[in-house]
Amino acid sequence: MSLSRYAQHRVRTHYLRAIKALPLPAPSIGPVDPARLTILGRDHIAGRAIVFGTHTDAPRLWTAFHDTEPSLIGYLTGLATGEPDLWVCDDTHRIWATEGNNTPDLKRAATRIWSDCTRDCEG
Repeated sequence: MSLSRYAQHRVRTHYLRAIKALPLPAPSIGPVDPARLTILGRDHIAGRAIVFGTHTDAPRLWTAFHDTEPSLIGYLTGLATGEPDLWVCDDTHRIWATEGNNTPDLKRAATRIWSDCTRDCEG
């Protein structure tokens, strides 16, 4: 038994924080062509060129590799609340997303690009 009566809560908090950092598997929502994205921003993460954009048929912030096929990584939700979730659509990119700080870096870049775009669009 732990010496602290709050040990269970701390373990639960650390576990939930670790789970929150993982990318989520995205259900198939139909084919999204990365070439048809309206590009809102670009960034380099782990030495890879990443584009962020929207698609008129599926209004989310999509992310894709600029130089790889298949290029679509997935999409991000929760950007307006400041707690983004990465939904990975292609299982081939799930391993890359979980390596190192790639998921947190994608989330930070997406949040920055999203806030810049909303600031510029709203004036």
